[in-house]
Amino acid sequence: MLKIHEFFSVATQLAYNAAIIINQIRLSPDIGQKQKGIDDPVTIADIKAQTYIIQQLHKHWPQLKIVGEESTVFEQPIDLPDTHCNLYTEDIFNKTPNNLKVKSQYEIEDLCVWVDPLDGTLDFVLGSYDCVTTLIGLSYKQQALIGIISQPFVKISDNQYEFKPKIYFGHHPQKRIFYTYDTQSQIPFELIKSSYDPSNIILCTQNKRITEDKLQKIKSLGCPLLQMGGSGKKSLTLLEGKGDLFIYLGVKMSKWDICAPDALFQAFGGRFVGLEGQIYNYNPEDKTFDNPYGLLASTHNELVDKFLPKTTGML
Repeated sequence: MLKIHEFFSVATQLAYNAAIIINQIRLSPDIGQKQKGIDDPVTIADIKAQTYIIQQLHKHWPQLKIVGEESTVFEQPIDLPDTHCNLYTEDIFNKTPNNLKVKSQYEIEDLCVWVDPLDGTLDFVLGSYDCVTTLIGLSYKQQALIGIISQPFVKISDNQYEFKPKIYFGHHPQKRIFYTYDTQSQIPFELIKSSYDPSNIILCTQNKRITEDKLQKIKSLGCPLLQMGGSGKKSLTLLEGKGDLFIYLGVKMSKWDICAPDALFQAFGGRFVGLEGQIYNYNPEDKTFDNPYGLLASTHNELVDKFLPKTTGML
């Protein structure tokens, strides 16, 4: 069995230490950039962070299924401490805001971890470091259950960034999201869900890998746009209440891009679906992990319902 509080204990440490790896590579003379495809780079940071995350998860749960974005393994020793599973206690995660108890452990064979060690690699390569995140999602019976998103950098001015990791985490049955800035604090902060202005719905979408035709379709929805890189960054923009709707017109996004945000959006009463309302399953046995239906998501379920008639057929 996998206990929720033990997984959060380990995963927040992994997210924080992945941020350290990403920053170390950022500051190194050579980030080891290669191309997996057009506008699809990979760096040493991607590979090293994923290798560390998988090694540590299998240290605690050897039978746990893991799907990671990168197919390459970092072969050298990784000089970071081992993780431990007793950072948090069970009582933090076993009750909803109205004091109802939720399930606190799950069968290993029904779980799968989805890892994007460095979401926003193109932004990382181009120096837009605030769009970089690490995503660790956990699915249960092919549905998103747990989400961890780490944002290593904060933008302090044009072209200046501070290394200040912030880690968001939660599981949707509890209907709560927490965050922390370190891996020593035993009591995390709680993120409060923001409201929105019905007369000013802000859409969040990509600023790269988007054609003019697709951009015009999104603009036809008649809402102000926030454009940025990274699924994790766009998701955090909504979780922090700085945007209201996440829309993606494409099929390139993958399951490791959305599993963690999916769980967190559900924790706030929202959802992640295709542009025609399709439900995404997280099946580790799939031959491809692409999301072929595009994406419409919000922390506010009623906004998804409102815009689905408008996005149906848009892809």
